[in-house]
Parts: sequence; structure tokens; C-alpha cells
Amino acid sequence: MKKLFKIALISILTLGVLGSASLLVFGRDGHGDLAGTIPEQIDQYLSNEEFQGTVLISKDGETLFKKGYGTAAPNVQNSTDTLYQIASLSKSFTAVAILQLAEKQMLTVDDPLATYFPDFPNADAITIGHLLSHSSGIPDYLKPDYQFDYSKAWEPEDIIEVVRNEQLEFTPGESFSYSNTGYVLLGLIIEQVSGQPYSDYIEEHIFSPSGMQNSMFTIAEGLPVAAGHVEGKPGPSMHNSAAYAAGDIISTAEDLALFDEALRQNLLVSEENTKLMGTTHASKFPYQYGYGWYTQDVLGHKAVGHSGGYPSGFRHYVARLQDEELTVIVLSNEMTIDSKAINRNLTSIVLQQPIWIWEEIL
Repeated sequence: MKKLFKIALISILTLGVLGSASLLVFGRDGHGDLAGTIPEQIDQYLSNEEFQGTVLISKDGETLFKKGYGTAAPNVQNSTDTLYQIASLSKSFTAVAILQLAEKQMLTVDDPLATYFPDFPNADAITIGHLLSHSSGIPDYLKPDYQFDYSKAWEPEDIIEVVRNEQLEFTPGESFSYSNTGYVLLGLIIEQVSGQPYSDYIEEHIFSPSGMQNSMFTIAEGLPVAAGHVEGKPGPSMHNSAAYAAGDIISTAEDLALFDEALRQNLLVSEENTKLMGTTHASKFPYQYGYGWYTQDVLGHKAVGHSGGYPSGFRHYVARLQDEELTVIVLSNEMTIDSKAINRNLTSIVLQQPIWIWEEIL
């Protein structure tokens, strides 16, 4: 009996060693099947993946690669000037706006929510910083439990009412839980403090100084706009007002690259506040979040990034490596595309650095 036990134990250990060895050998992709220049390798990879959308990669202040793939809408091909609903990529803009107002000493990130919404439950315990870092504990109105209707027009005040009377998920500041509701509140705070509608403030203080001439909140007729798809079919209808300051911006890959460069040049906020955005303020494994950005380690490099997606058929990911001056923008109008995995692999190709399977999702 003991002999059989030893044999079984040895077999298990052997399988474990072989499994680990297999992971070392086969679990890391060096993209050895790609050839040519870096841009040529990127194009081969995206073609092999049957990617649908737009990619723009900049390094050291210069565009390294940009190209659109597949169809944006009937008779419209994806390109770097195609307009997309960028969804939660908008949160970085909202965070910048808050920090701009802080630099003007019109608010602070330590202000309690009660300063602006005295009747909101637990407003004395929740700060602007908690809203920025998704550490407020306020439930996300987009969770399935609330059966939120994406298809109709919404006022931000009505969005907040969806969860106003719900219990906090945790004590503010003690954990992380992604909350679109918090960013809706931030948009309303921007309006209160600046005296401007949220959209006007973003256009004047972020789009304009960044040179983002093709970014907007309402699409004019005739512009090349991407339509969302789910498994190749048109996605469900979604009204753009359903996300407000949590995700209402419409932009292009070219304009998002201009936003990135404006941040790197400290044209929008100070270097100190740019670093503050990229500092971890809340975490819950495997997530870490700053102000308007996820804080990350990407292939061993300090980075920030953000996803963006709509159930209408959009899935985006932007990653910004700090020490490499590298930004990878992936916008897709096909819901089944894993834009984050695409983004990570593109980063691997640019850096010529093999990528572990698990690095595609973290």
C-alpha cells in the first residue's frame, strides 16, 4: 500500500514538474511566426487575429503604427479618423477635469461628497478622491441587478437615483469596486464648480488645448462613425447619454493619441497631478486603480491603462507605458474582440519581448 502511495505521489510530482516545464516552454509567446519590421509584424499579427477596429501606437512622441481593419459601418471602413463611442476611456478625461479644478483651488480631492450633494446617503464619509478611485462603495448602476435601460435618453440626476437608496458595498476608502455611478457624480461636481455643462467644460479645457478637433459628445450627420457589432451583427441600441461623465465621449484613435501626448507634455495638468493619476489609490486583487486610470505592471514596465466597452458592441483598451514613452491604443467595434489581450500582444511585439499567457489579461 505504501509503495503504491509513493508511486502515486511521484507520478503527481512528475506531472507537476512537466506541467511547469510546459508552461515555461509553451506559455510564453515570442511571436516568432512574425517577420519583417516592427510595423510589418504588427500588421501580420492583427491580420492573423482577424481584428476589427483601429490601432494606433506611438513611441517617443512619434507615431509608430496606425491602421484600421474591417468595417466600421455599412460602406465605411475602419480608419484612424473613424469616430467611436469610447465608453469608459472617458473616465480619464473626467479625472483630468477634476484635477484641473483642483489646481485652480476650486475644489480638493479630499472634499466630502456632502459639499456638493448634502442629501446623498453617506455623503459625509465619501470624498472626491474615493469617487475618482472607485473606492466609494457606491454601487454601479450598470450592474445587472438594476436592469438599466441603455436605449433611452437619461439625465445624470436620474442615473444617480437608480442606486441612491442602495447600501454601500463597503466602508469608503477600504476597498475597490468599479462604479460608473461615482463618475456620474464627478461630472455633476464639475458642472457645479465650473459653472459649465460637463460637455462644454471638456471641450474647452481638454479637447481644445490637446488639439482634439474630432472629438465630441454629439455626432453630426455625415461623419464616419463606427457602429457596434456583436458576433458580426449590429449590437443593441444604446443612447449616448446613458453614461454621461462615465463614458459619453466620442473620439478617434488620432485624437486619443493627441490626448496622450498632451498629458505627457503636462499641457492639461501638472506633472505632479499626472503622477497622482497614475498612483494606486485603491485595490482589490487583481485590480489597482489611481485617478481615472488602472495602475499596472505591463511586461515589467510601470504603466497606466483603461478599458472601454458598451454592450452595443464596442470593446477598447489603451495602455501607456511610462518609462518607454509608449502608448498603445486599440479601438474595436466588435464586442467579441479581446482588446486588452490584443493591446498586450502589440506591446510585446513593439518591445520585442515575449509575453506570458497570463500577461494578456492582467
